[in-house]
Amino acid sequence: MSHFDNETSVSPLDLIADGEAIVIVDVRKPAARTISGLRIPGSTWRHPFDAANWADAFTGRRVAVYCVHGHEVSRAVRGFLEDCGVKARLIEGGFEAWRDAGLPVEPVGMQDD
Repeated sequence: MSHFDNETSVSPLDLIADGEAIVIVDVRKPAARTISGLRIPGSTWRHPFDAANWADAFTGRRVAVYCVHGHEVSRAVRGFLEDCGVKARLIEGGFEAWRDAGLPVEPVGMQDD
């Protein structure tokens, strides 16, 4: 069983080690995303306050969401996705923990939207 199955969050290193297909969704607010200029490779950006209009696109998929620090924004989106029946986890510590772990990042705009 992966770390993904029974938790509401997953560490960046456990996410990488999981090995199963997981969609990574960047739910940082637009300004925070623009200021950073970076993203987790392969992630897709969705506006965090518009989840009602995009949640259905992830039905039947395993999703990991991240914001800047893994606090309010990603927790709210994760909860909303779970309420919609999407198996969702937040990345512990958000984008900053990912980057601090030395995991790869790439510029925003690399076929992400």
